[in-house]
Amino acid sequence: MNVFDADSRLAFTSGVLAIAVAVFGAIAFAAAAILIPLSALTFLFALAALALLACAAWLGYQTYQLASISYSLDRNAFVIRWGTLREVVPMGDVQRVIAGEDVADELRLLRVPLPGWWFGTGRHPALGKVRFYATASPDQQIVVVTPECSYAVSPYDDEAFMESFRMRLEMRPTQNVVHARLLPAFATWRIWRDKTALTLLILAIALNLALFGLSAARFPAAPAQVALHFDANGGVDRFGEKSQLFIPPFLGLITLGVSVALGLVLYGRGETLAAFMMWGGSAATQVLFFVAALTLGFTLPS
Repeated sequence: MNVFDADSRLAFTSGVLAIAVAVFGAIAFAAAAILIPLSALTFLFALAALALLACAAWLGYQTYQLASISYSLDRNAFVIRWGTLREVVPMGDVQRVIAGEDVADELRLLRVPLPGWWFGTGRHPALGKVRFYATASPDQQIVVVTPECSYAVSPYDDEAFMESFRMRLEMRPTQNVVHARLLPAFATWRIWRDKTALTLLILAIALNLALFGLSAARFPAAPAQVALHFDANGGVDRFGEKSQLFIPPFLGLITLGVSVALGLVLYGRGETLAAFMMWGGSAATQVLFFVAALTLGFTLPS
């Protein structure tokens, strides 16, 4: 078996720099959220900080993937190692190997615009679906063509790779290999393909975020004392500090955390309907807390 490495130094460096920028941006937004008076802008700054932290985590994972790339081939299989991912392509399926410069003008890939980050699924008018596992631009890539999908790669020694591949194509496979795409465990979770589950979870989270946004937006204009409770005649019988505008969103956050955790346990056990009820109930509870937040935020003391 021959193993060919890719030159991932540029891709790794650009990934590390992008992570640093995202983390710095998150810190800046978090600091702004803390320093400015509490308002809707505070909420937006905090939301931006969380989004940038999530972006930094994703960039970190992809940078880790880029740090470990290799392409292996023998008479039976061509194996792409991309971090924790393995793509096994039967040599019997390979029709030809072509230089990327011959098809680069029509290769299309929606990707993160960082130097050396050429991965994902794209298309070519003649080749159809193309999976990119490369750290060099398309004109420096090599495309392995099969009937179902093509693979764009960028071995460091591209000439030796092409020669080795062509030699093995002239030989017949000694074993029947089945195509496989081996993903890390978390990427194979059933929930990622369950649109109902994702919709309920996203809805519950979005409603809780809206709760925090509402309370933050109302806070500057709210009176020092807000209505907390009403008697049987509809009159206010208890007031509290306006900081208590945030009680509904925090209670909603606790409810959300518990329901998401329990729902995931139930979902993992195969009790899908129970998990859906848990997450749907959480979304409904957020609506009730939303009504409570409106009552606190927009009822003025007499």
